[in-house]
Amino acid sequence: MKLAFTSLAYPELTLSEVLERVRRFGFDGLELRVAEDGQHLKPIYPVPKQDYELIKSSGIKLSNLAGYASFAMPNEQERARNEETLRTLILIARELEATGVRVYGGRVTDDVEKAAERIITSLNRVVKFAEDNGVVIMMETHDDWVKANNLRRLLNGLDEGIGILLDFANVVAAGENLDNVLELVKGRVRHVHVKNFKLINGKIRYTTPDDPAGLVPIKRVVDYLRGIGFNGYLSVEWEKKWHPELEPADEVLPKYLSYLRSIINA
Repeated sequence: MKLAFTSLAYPELTLSEVLERVRRFGFDGLELRVAEDGQHLKPIYPVPKQDYELIKSSGIKLSNLAGYASFAMPNEQERARNEETLRTLILIARELEATGVRVYGGRVTDDVEKAAERIITSLNRVVKFAEDNGVVIMMETHDDWVKANNLRRLLNGLDEGIGILLDFANVVAAGENLDNVLELVKGRVRHVHVKNFKLINGKIRYTTPDDPAGLVPIKRVVDYLRGIGFNGYLSVEWEKKWHPELEPADEVLPKYLSYLRSIINA
């Protein structure tokens, strides 16, 4: 298994500064956020020359692109726009030699069965385009799609070429049975988000991997992934972008790196 972190950890830094952190700390790669706000790359193809040259000259491997396309919404035109965004992200991933693109199912606003069918239709429509470009679509366990019953509906219809980005902390936070979800997705896991949290006054607070109050069984899941032969990226998701109150990533990411290396090398 290889180790990366998501550029969500550094909303205050430039892309160049984020890439420098990968090398300085000794991570194997970077999960690069690609969003309309341009932190740290916009979903524009071809990739702007300055960004392309910066990434390629750094020698840093991109574990995947963290895109923001989702497909559960009832509005057909909005889904079509998201499909086009996904195609753009796939072309960017090919150009930057990233293995995959993260997508979301999206929140269910009407009916789970209907939402699942919409996601299946959209992703299955794009999967061949992804395969032709040597890129894997990875749907994250997020929103309503952390639940085993909902995931099962999806996986029964999704093309086998579509992988899962496993965020097991999201599963724990939702109160879902983690073992059930792991068993359900084990043949599809292509990328993994790692984070730990504890509860303070009933609210989630992200924390270091070895915090005694942490509720996420990181070691158990990493051991499980080793047991099923997973050899992709474990990507630390320190969400400073969404939670500015969190400790600086420069303090926390090395702790995750050391902790995960100790488990992998045990």
